[in-house]
This record gives sequence, C-alpha cells and structure tokens, in this order.
Amino acid sequence: MPKNADIRDNAFFVMAGLILVNVFWGASSIAAREALLQLNAIEIVTIRFTIALLIVFGMAVAMKKWNSLKIDTGDIPMFILLSLSNVSIGFILQVESLSYTTVTNFSLEFNLATFFIMLMGAFLLGERLTRKKMAGAGIAFAGTFLIISGGRPDLSSAHLPGDLMGVGSAVAFGLFTIASKKISSKYGLTTILLYTFCFGVLELLPFYVLGTPMTPLTTLSALSWSSLLFLAVLCSVFCFFVYTHGLSRLKASDVAMSIYVTPLAGILLAVLLLGETLTAVTAVGAGLIMAGMYLTQQELEPDMPENLYTPLGLNE
Repeated sequence: MPKNADIRDNAFFVMAGLILVNVFWGASSIAAREALLQLNAIEIVTIRFTIALLIVFGMAVAMKKWNSLKIDTGDIPMFILLSLSNVSIGFILQVESLSYTTVTNFSLEFNLATFFIMLMGAFLLGERLTRKKMAGAGIAFAGTFLIISGGRPDLSSAHLPGDLMGVGSAVAFGLFTIASKKISSKYGLTTILLYTFCFGVLELLPFYVLGTPMTPLTTLSALSWSSLLFLAVLCSVFCFFVYTHGLSRLKASDVAMSIYVTPLAGILLAVLLLGETLTAVTAVGAGLIMAGMYLTQQELEPDMPENLYTPLGLNE
C-alpha cells in the first residue's frame, strides 16, 4: 500500500490531468467555430464522435483488448444513459439552447453542472458534501459569472426556453458524470468509451441523415478537417479517457470543480490566439475561479487509493 503522501500526490496528478482536459474543452469552441463555416452542428457532432468511435475501436483491436468488447446485457441501459446524456441528447440540448438564448447565458447555465454533480454525488453515491467544497464551488462560479457575463447578465424572459435547455444540458452532463463514476468500478476506460460513443453515434445518425444537408466530406477544407480531428482526437478520445479515469480515482465532487477551468481557458486562449482584450472584470473573475478551486483542493482525496497506480485504469 503506498504511503498517504504518495496517494495524495497522485490525486493531485489526476486533477492536473483534468485541468488539461478542460483547457482542451475550452479550446473546443474555437475549433467548432471554424468547422461551422462548412458544417452545421449536428454534422459536426456526428462526424466528431464517429471518428472518436473508430479510434477507440482501433485502439482496442491494436492492443488486443478483446475483453473491452464484452459487456453484460444488463448494463446496456447504463451505457445508453451515458450516450444519451453526453453524446446525443446532451449535445442536442446544447445546440438547441444556443438557438433560443445567448451564448453568455448558456455558458453560465452549463457551468451549473458542477453543483448538479456535487448534489447527485451526495444523494446517489453517498459522497460527503462539505461546506468548504460548496463554498469553493460558489466562489468559482462567481468568477465564471464575471468572466462570461462581464457582470451584466441578460435575464430576458424571451430567452426562457433556451435557458431551460441550457440548464437541461448541465443536468445531462451531471448524469453522465455520475453514471460514469458508477460504472467505472466494473469496466475499464476502453469499454466505457467504446460503447458510449457507439450508442451515441447510433442515436445521432437519424438526425444526421434526415435532418441535415449531409455536406460531402470531400468538399471540406483542410481547416475544417483539422478542427474535426481536434474535436475527435483530443476533445473526445483523450479528454474523455482522462475525465473518466479521474472519476474512477477521485470523488465526483472533486472532478466537478475542474469544469470551471473551461471558461478560464477559453478566455486565455481568446486573448492569446484571437487578440481579445483582458479586462479588469475578467481578471477578477479568473482570480475568483482559482481561489475557489484552491479552497476545494484543500480537501482533495483519492476515492480508490488501491487503484491509483494502475496506468490510466486500462486494465479490462
């Protein structure tokens, strides 16, 4: 059994990986914006997860991880829940929300996922929800509010349908996180992602075939393909491997806090890559996010210390 200090160090290492994940997710909006020049949202999501599915399947075959292809039939509903909450319905809610509300409102609403994950973790997984964790989440959300809205929220009732869908997408991501946490005790990462992506693509295909113009893939520019590959390889395969691995090693409430890195990374990348100005309000918001995360990390602890030294939990 490793020493307690070593276990805690590895817990922080896992959190560092989750922070990197949210940096990539923060950059995903830039990649998606480029892809939207030639494709619509349903096309992007379907192509993105189809590529991701093929990569994960190829990894399983290349590593001869045949056990990753086997699941108990009784667990199929759980995998369908994973795919519905984070691939098909989850993304459809995000797309439709943006059609009826502002990007600012949606971004704030999706960051409520942290609170939903904490509450679901307490009620469904029996995780301890401390005042320090809730305070840290609240402080970080205040920072997110300043960064995204500039301190000026749009509370128009005209946006209510989109706002409700935005909150719905946050709830969906919360369900995905809790379900992933629960099933990670039984299956390895390859299995979880393989079937989540597979069912997700099957759910998206009717929308892709019947509800989109189906832009010929041969007409896509190099920039569009680069954007799609970034979304598929890094934002889907890599990020969900690390995110699900983090859920198998840490409390869901600890993993939830890493979500606040996404708006922070998005702002920093916009400043560095798009030349946007870093305002005083944004700087204060960034400081609050880091303060909130620091406060919650004081209680960071591994959830399954005996498995911390299994590389990426790839044992099937």
